Amino acid sequence: MSPGTPSSSNQLSSARTAVMPALPTPLSAAFRENTDGSGTGGLHLFEDNFHLPGSPNAAYATSLDGPVPLEPCPNDFMLRPFWLMRCLYQTLVHPRGGYLSTKLFVPRDVWKVKGVKLKNVEDKIASCDFLTAALLKFAKVDTCDADAVLDEMQALEGALEQIQATLSRKLGNEVGVHSSGMLFREASNVVDGDGASAMPRATNTSSKSSSFSWRRLRSKNSAIGLASTYGNKPGGPDGPKEVATMPTLPMTTQPTSRPAKREVGQAQFLGPNAHYMSSLARMFDAAQAVDQIARQVEDPGLRHADKTQVGLELCTRHAAEFFGFYICRFVLTDLGLLLDKFIKRGSEWVLA
Repeated sequence: MSPGTPSSSNQLSSARTAVMPALPTPLSAAFRENTDGSGTGGLHLFEDNFHLPGSPNAAYATSLDGPVPLEPCPNDFMLRPFWLMRCLYQTLVHPRGGYLSTKLFVPRDVWKVKGVKLKNVEDKIASCDFLTAALLKFAKVDTCDADAVLDEMQALEGALEQIQATLSRKLGNEVGVHSSGMLFREASNVVDGDGASAMPRATNTSSKSSSFSWRRLRSKNSAIGLASTYGNKPGGPDGPKEVATMPTLPMTTQPTSRPAKREVGQAQFLGPNAHYMSSLARMFDAAQAVDQIARQVEDPGLRHADKTQVGLELCTRHAAEFFGFYICRFVLTDLGLLLDKFIKRGSEWVLA
């Protein structure tokens, strides 16, 4: 046999090699290629390719059920409760869920978790429905008539007072200005453009938060709750303005004039908390009527123009405090309980 003649053993070895082609070992990069939503194939561990919270991409544009991008949070604290309610609305209504920050996406399934005992749900539903009726009545007012708007805002205050008393009696310290600091743990991280602590909108307010009365003279202590949350910094009317930034939230001085479309009438709610979800969604939607008034009274050209304008600013400021420290507080508490159970059950499934 000549050296160039292949042996039968070599032919058999070649045949065996052809049967099992060499495959590359998957690398961790293969799992990360879709974390920005740009991947079109490969290995998928989680379905997380709809888009990033603040920057929708091609994957979001082609996905009919992709979640709504995170709306930047207004710098003005009076507009923040209404922004938060819009974000919470998306977690309730959108098929996928919604963002509360760049690091927190709440799937809609969180609201459907079973086996979680929420406190005083029936009372919360009744309060939400009562508020929704009052807000829908307020939404019918002619916004071009400032005096008519003020009259309706004062009537709405009566409804807010009634619900405030009910929630305080039923939920105790879980609502209200007291013990609300836990909701703003990142307040120490709130800085202005120069790296200094952010100044609240009202620079002459007291840091005390011991009273929350609606019917008294409020020129000296209006916005107590929201302003004291972020601390005070000396400054006059022409002093530095609040330009707050937060690590997990995109902030803006110009709130969006075209928020995500809301069609609460077409939403379907399922699960053990369906009635609660429906009441919250309808109330969050109706509350945006007050947000529109709050944006108008924030116009520097109109602020403090006359007694009507001052009255509107006081009413909207206290409405914002009510929604922020009473409504949003118990909603975030309930959502935290549901989210905790949701994560625990998901972890058990992954580790099983």
